[in-house]
Amino acid sequence: MQGVSFPPRRTTVWPSRVLADCRTPFIHFWHIHKVDFILPLVLDRTKRLKAARNTSCISRSVVATQSSSYIEALSDSLNPTAFDPDALAKAAGVQRLVHCGPTPLGRGLVAPHSLDRQAIVSVPLQNTLVITDEPLTGISVFGDRCQGLWQQHHGQLPQQLLDFLTGDARWDVRMTAWLLWVASELPDSPVWGPYLSSLPPADEVTCLLNYGPDEARELQFKELVEEARSQHKWALTVHRSYFGTEGELRQLRLAARQEDTLWAMSMVRTRTFSEDVNGEGLTLMVPYADMANHSFQHNATFCMARDNKRFELRLLFPLVKGEEATICYGEGKPNFEVMRDYGFITPGNPNDRITLPNQDTLPALNGASLLEALGLKGDWRNGGKLTRVLPEASSGGESANLLALARQTNAVLSMNLNDGFPSPKAGGLFGGWPGATSWTDAGRPPPQRLNCSTATITTERAAISILRQSYQAALDELPTSIAEDKSLLAHDQASGGAAVPLPSRMAAAVCCRLEHKLLLAEALRALEVYDIWLHERQRSVHISIR
Repeated sequence: MQGVSFPPRRTTVWPSRVLADCRTPFIHFWHIHKVDFILPLVLDRTKRLKAARNTSCISRSVVATQSSSYIEALSDSLNPTAFDPDALAKAAGVQRLVHCGPTPLGRGLVAPHSLDRQAIVSVPLQNTLVITDEPLTGISVFGDRCQGLWQQHHGQLPQQLLDFLTGDARWDVRMTAWLLWVASELPDSPVWGPYLSSLPPADEVTCLLNYGPDEARELQFKELVEEARSQHKWALTVHRSYFGTEGELRQLRLAARQEDTLWAMSMVRTRTFSEDVNGEGLTLMVPYADMANHSFQHNATFCMARDNKRFELRLLFPLVKGEEATICYGEGKPNFEVMRDYGFITPGNPNDRITLPNQDTLPALNGASLLEALGLKGDWRNGGKLTRVLPEASSGGESANLLALARQTNAVLSMNLNDGFPSPKAGGLFGGWPGATSWTDAGRPPPQRLNCSTATITTERAAISILRQSYQAALDELPTSIAEDKSLLAHDQASGGAAVPLPSRMAAAVCCRLEHKLLLAEALRALEVYDIWLHERQRSVHISIR
């Protein structure tokens, strides 16, 4: 079956500034992230502050094929306030130095006291779901062993399901089948009952495969809308092919409705970890450990224990009392990918870029002069970090300053920039380049600012005008404005569960589209500042000539 292309699960990320002393071996919804404006919903394994948004004013795109199912009953019983993380940890044999509690990102793993670098969560593999990614074309020894261990503790799996778990279906489809079986057959299990209670109900799931046609339109950006439709269509095809009345696993009766498959597949897409043991690629669902939230400035990672009998979360840096342990769900993912995979966005995501339809034909600006006009420094050519020349005061404090800088950086790095040097054809091999003594440590000369001639500045300002028209056109073609989106989210937060709050997927879509609109607006602001800066330089030239 031809499916859409999905990215990997949560994979181990070791920050470049860290050499961890353990071997190198994805999250959850119900999370809200607050930014400099009222932004109440940023859902999934990263930001979660309980989001009880069940009311839907959007027509549902998936019609139930049966009146009820065990997943529906499970979703009806799921109550974030009823989940007992301590009961789950005890039943699953979790060794832990952190506890589950409220954090700025929502429910997460918090240090009860100062902790040094060490394992902070350790889960025995018999209480996890483990499959081999490529059982037919690669090694499957460890995955087979883990499935045997699981059956020793939780009961025999049907032979048809066992054969399927080690067959040629995609990893996420096979893990979805196992989770559906667990939800159907083990809802009262001491381990799996509490774990199922920790999972969000179907109407709280916001990764893109859940967006029907009406909901997908709320994403507004063509790239996201098309991706959501593609993923949703693929997920429904999976249901028909494997779990529906004519599906390969129909005799197991794993999913009575399409919603059941979408829910389970979403849990797999958003909560599983990716690991490697002796060259064997593995996918794991790990109770308790999957409550770790996401951060691009994460302080923890995950790996197998040295004896390969437990799955661990390990600190990369010491924690102080009350600090949250976070992992990274994908170090290079921009918000469109984070939204696709997990159903939330990170304001100021350092990987975000604006790509306009005519990006390749847009004129390039002088990077060094643009940065100077904006009060920034750094060499964009090396992928280096941009910083402010002088700290910028803000009523929102340091976090607001960092968010503003991140968005401004993302907007600037989205533009076509030149370093001020002529083409080699124009000046020969070294013509027009500075001497080697002025070159940077990176092995090339530092970027050069524009000269102050009237012709050069006029040409640069003409390029700015073209860019401003392109960015403004991109904003103007969207159905709602920044102010309208902010108002929607502000009303949603002010409702406080009363009246009719935004449905989860609607709220997540508004957050996602708003963040990208804010990048477009930041690009326009940067171009305006740069144009004014050049105008002042142009005036200075005229005055000096007089």
